[in-house]
Amino acid sequence: MVKKERSKSLRSREPPPAETRVNNNTASSSLPHRPSLSRPLRPAHPAVTMECRKRQKFRAAFNKKFPKAVKPVKVKDSAILWTMLALARLYLATVQTGYIHPDEFHQSVQVMARDILNIDARKPWEFHSENPIRSVTFSAVVSLPYLVLKYLAPVVSYCFGYDLLTPSVLLVTPRAFMTFLSFIADYSMYRIAQLCYLRPWSCVEVFASSYIMLVFATRTFSNTLELILMSLLLWRVCESMVDSTKIIRKENILQDLYENADTVQDKVKLVRMKTKLPPYNFVDSAVISVVVTYGTFVRPTFVVFSFVPVAYWLQRGVVTREVSFSYFNLRFLSLLPGAVATFLTCVLADSFYYGALTTTELLFWNVTAHSFVVTPVNFVLYNTHGDNLAVHGLHPNYLHLLVNVPMLHGVLGLLGLWSVSKYLVAFTTGSMTKKPKVFSLATMLLASFIVPVLLLSLVPHQEARFLLPTLLPLVLLHSDDVLILTGRRIKMTKHFFFLSWHVWNILCVAFFGFLHQGGVTKTLMQVHQHALQRPPHTNSHVLFSAMYTPPTFLLVRRLTVTAQAEDGRHYRIEKSLFTYDTGGAREPEDLHRLAARVHHQARQNSTRDVEVLICLPASLSEGLFLAAPENVTLQRLQRVRGHLTLEDPPDLSLEGVALTSSCGKVCQLVRHLDQFSIDIISVNFGQKDTPQSPAPLPSQTSSVVTQDSLPEAALHNLTEDEEEEEEDQQEDQNL
Repeated sequence: MVKKERSKSLRSREPPPAETRVNNNTASSSLPHRPSLSRPLRPAHPAVTMECRKRQKFRAAFNKKFPKAVKPVKVKDSAILWTMLALARLYLATVQTGYIHPDEFHQSVQVMARDILNIDARKPWEFHSENPIRSVTFSAVVSLPYLVLKYLAPVVSYCFGYDLLTPSVLLVTPRAFMTFLSFIADYSMYRIAQLCYLRPWSCVEVFASSYIMLVFATRTFSNTLELILMSLLLWRVCESMVDSTKIIRKENILQDLYENADTVQDKVKLVRMKTKLPPYNFVDSAVISVVVTYGTFVRPTFVVFSFVPVAYWLQRGVVTREVSFSYFNLRFLSLLPGAVATFLTCVLADSFYYGALTTTELLFWNVTAHSFVVTPVNFVLYNTHGDNLAVHGLHPNYLHLLVNVPMLHGVLGLLGLWSVSKYLVAFTTGSMTKKPKVFSLATMLLASFIVPVLLLSLVPHQEARFLLPTLLPLVLLHSDDVLILTGRRIKMTKHFFFLSWHVWNILCVAFFGFLHQGGVTKTLMQVHQHALQRPPHTNSHVLFSAMYTPPTFLLVRRLTVTAQAEDGRHYRIEKSLFTYDTGGAREPEDLHRLAARVHHQARQNSTRDVEVLICLPASLSEGLFLAAPENVTLQRLQRVRGHLTLEDPPDLSLEGVALTSSCGKVCQLVRHLDQFSIDIISVNFGQKDTPQSPAPLPSQTSSVVTQDSLPEAALHNLTEDEEEEEEDQQEDQNL
């Protein structure tokens, strides 16, 4: 059923505090099944009545300055649109090809693919055992589908002859799992909207139509899980605030009745009624403490987002003198058991995973301070050094406020900033009777948006995805501003906000969901298929250039592959697919030198046939063909379309292009659009290129470049598999 909407604003939803006492007859009528008293009750004091009138005048003045948050309902609040958006989110989770940021893979599924599925995937520097800054509790949670695949794949292969461990399955299953988890945020949004007397399905519709939920919420980002945990925290805090307000109000009414009662029998009845009221102080303390502590291990910045809701939960009724200050201390102490239990669980999980602690050491308590790994502390210590942040990029302090908020939330972000400015003006310049209510739900939501933005702006390294949890309070505050809920004539600004919100989200879904670095994962799948179809006894060496760090777990290379001979002996199958990340865009001559070096070293280290592949954007492949040496032949094996990199965007200008009658401007423009692709190019070396005498390259005396003449980055990237090869040799000796 659709609830009847109230005409009061969101900021006036809070019940009056204890100082605002209504008369006893009215108060007693609000309590269900209250036993009748034997004597009439005395009216309230005139000062109380005057205080109540002052508060009514304050609310009227406040509503004039700030528009009402809830308009009269003209249409039904239906779940049809949200259902369509939820199905669209599930569908997009399976078909998206965009690659938003390397952390999408390298902080989660890339790590667990190696640990759970025994797939050759290099762990990033954040997971180094010397000083790790990422907790395994996050990557383990988002990679739970891999644990299912580990035990399900052999059964499916034996019964149906189908291999589940394919690149597409490894890519889609974690995304589908994160998408199902994201519906927790939708449910939390629905419940909060009900508590605030908003249209719940309209709020959830705006929430689900954001490209944050359609794209980011389907990816394995730690920021996505941070958004989900933030939604749970806001829901429980809002529910606790509303419930505690109702119970405190009833307690105050019963206390007034008790003080005005004349007989002992009446007082006994009132005391019994008061003892039957449900508790409100520690109901949500376990959930809040677990969510905040675990969220800190997922991302230490979660402390910034949870600060405002937790502060409001702790002070509930204390500042307004509805309860004594001792309740604040008791609420704070009630958070300790859940926080300590969650903290110890995460610390032990990280300590065992990184090898700092063993079961024997823990049983015999043979431990020191270095036996425990506290990743949030390591994270904070790492980010306090400016040199470390400079490696990832330094940004101005205004980037979050002026760029990232509008880019993430579109017109909703601009409306949020406008509300903050109005609130600050009213709070600083208005009189005491006109200032907005500080301890209302609306003020808490507004502070939950702007306080994290301002605090995170103090950090020099700023990315838009760091602000994903700010979507929740913005939708609750301004969902009605971006929806057209009536058929009557409305202002043009309403249409503008509506169109701006939806057009911006559609464009961002197309860009971040499909185009941005969209060819990287598809290229890895094509390389995997090429490796399966190549001639036997061939080693493939693949160089990736001018693209994000490729998630090599999609190549499904097993770490240890063993076979059994006829005599029963086991032997290890040699690895035959090697990958190299050359970093950003390089000059064509540099790529040819690197390819020649890889080919030369591969011929020296193995008796197998060698093939070298180069994967790079199509906008750069033409220069690679033009710079090919005489003894090198390039062959384009495949062109993977649907790729856009902002670091090296394609050149769509037609200057200097020869236009003919058969191919005019439109034809040439279509050909230029073909640059939004990645080319997989095979590099074939001539007969002169042998391990003993490699063929010379242009402007070089030899095609084999010594380590001293190569850039340091090239040396690092081209030795990506050396540590793994040493591990393989050690395993061969063990076999």
